[in-house]
Amino acid sequence: MPVPFYLLCGSLGAGKTTLLMRLLEYWKSQGKRAGVLMNEAGEVSIDGPRAGTIAEQVMNLAGGCVCCDTKEDLSWGIAQLVNDAASDVVIIECSGLADPAEVVDAVTDLFTARLATLERVMALLHPIASETSHSSQYVTAQAIRCADELILNKQDLYVPGHWEDFKNGIVQHNPYARIWETTRARIDAGALLAPIATRPHPVKTNVVFGEPHPGGHHKRAGYHPIATTVKLPAPLNRQRFEAWTQSLPNELERAKGYFRFVREPELQEFQYAPPGNPTTAPVMLLDEPEPAVVLIGRGYDVDTLERRLLDCVDAR
Repeated sequence: MPVPFYLLCGSLGAGKTTLLMRLLEYWKSQGKRAGVLMNEAGEVSIDGPRAGTIAEQVMNLAGGCVCCDTKEDLSWGIAQLVNDAASDVVIIECSGLADPAEVVDAVTDLFTARLATLERVMALLHPIASETSHSSQYVTAQAIRCADELILNKQDLYVPGHWEDFKNGIVQHNPYARIWETTRARIDAGALLAPIATRPHPVKTNVVFGEPHPGGHHKRAGYHPIATTVKLPAPLNRQRFEAWTQSLPNELERAKGYFRFVREPELQEFQYAPPGNPTTAPVMLLDEPEPAVVLIGRGYDVDTLERRLLDCVDAR
């Protein structure tokens, strides 16, 4: 079975490595073998050796952001940790310059998904106006948007009024994630990593994490709050599928997959990344993944879009 994959992202200097060390301590106390992917912008890993004192295996993706320069290494690193190091859980600490949305895209690749399943996106933030560059501001905004857990750190450095303004601004950009307020990244790791209770929502969406609601825990389905995997049990009707691609909601930020059309022997690769148009083209692969389409986004009716996609399956 795929191992759980955790994504730790956030602002530069917010304390991500400190939180990582606390998570590794917790997993070790639970008897779990944790594999770590350390992504640092410099050519030499500075924080990797620290994590190596606790983790079973640390792989350094140094020399660039994992979302671009070392993105191709991500799947390879996961494979090494799962197959060679026998990791029970894998976590990546992203560089403060890495776009977490791109990491989500990479880890939900249908090949990588056979090894690891995106479990939780955790964003560590602090209210220090250090992100003066446009790229840093963009990455922090992406971390806030993608997160299931928003951990606001360094609370001890701010007066209550300023802290509340900071927190309220974060919540406006992501009303779905849980909020944690910490100092020196001190957090109950067991509570942070435990299954999250769900709450009723008028329209079912990818957002299943939210305020605790009494009465049971979410049973993992084929989706994470930002990524849905729709498995296709048979070839698709081309005409119906092409009609489906014309009805994609604006909130869908990415879609990709592999499948076949009825009476067409070629394997098809499907790609969609707005503002571009959806594309489907034949592809030859030595190792074919299970037929499926991955949908990435928030705030749209997941059930309806998935049902319409499955309506494209030709049952004959």
